[in-house]
Amino acid sequence: MLSGLFRGKSSAAVFVDYEHWYYGYNNIFSMKPNVEEWVKELKEEYNIKNITFFGDFHGNPIENELPRLEKITKNVVHTASTKDGVDKDFTDFIMLDAIYREAAKKSAADIFIIFTGDAHFDLAIKYLRETRKKVIIYGVKHSLSNKLKASANSYVEMPRSNQEKQYYYDAILQSLFILKKRRKMATYSKTVENVSAHTGISRERIQVALNDLMNNKYLNMTEKKYKGKKPKILEANWKRLREDGLWDK
Repeated sequence: MLSGLFRGKSSAAVFVDYEHWYYGYNNIFSMKPNVEEWVKELKEEYNIKNITFFGDFHGNPIENELPRLEKITKNVVHTASTKDGVDKDFTDFIMLDAIYREAAKKSAADIFIIFTGDAHFDLAIKYLRETRKKVIIYGVKHSLSNKLKASANSYVEMPRSNQEKQYYYDAILQSLFILKKRRKMATYSKTVENVSAHTGISRERIQVALNDLMNNKYLNMTEKKYKGKKPKILEANWKRLREDGLWDK
């Protein structure tokens, strides 16, 4: 029957340990979470009942992320402990409580999407699956517990390779574009040095991304006469970059 083709999307409840995401991206990849892109992907595939971000947002650079998150949802839970002598926040425990509360509802979502890397969530995942809920785990690459990978129906390690690569491409192209507007020239070594200093991304990662752009002919090295010398200058093929969706500024 054709009626099966018109069924709505599966309902999903989303729980995000934003400290895991933010610090994992920053410490391992020198990246910032691509929250808006991720949420858009989820909404295209699922009927999102609710999405909640958890974290200690007080007094650290992560505090600057609050306006982004609050544009997405009103459900942003600050998890810092206010008790004297307690030096560990309760993000995991508060998240777990929220997950169990959602699971106990008669109108609970069909799918639980949990962004975390912590093995503390293993028992909760097993419980959800016993109650016939599908569990999808998202976690930062290199910091996602193997227990969670084994317990969930499926898992996704972030950033995906293409997202990581695009992040580094953007940093390089933004630097070249600014120099172009200022009518200044960019050399290979200076570009690596400047982008790394500005973004905090390691020189090695910048070099790999830069070489990749050059190997794919998005960037070329051209000799230019300058003060009696002929330095090799990096030039971008902006037309081709736009056509291939790598640059839209």
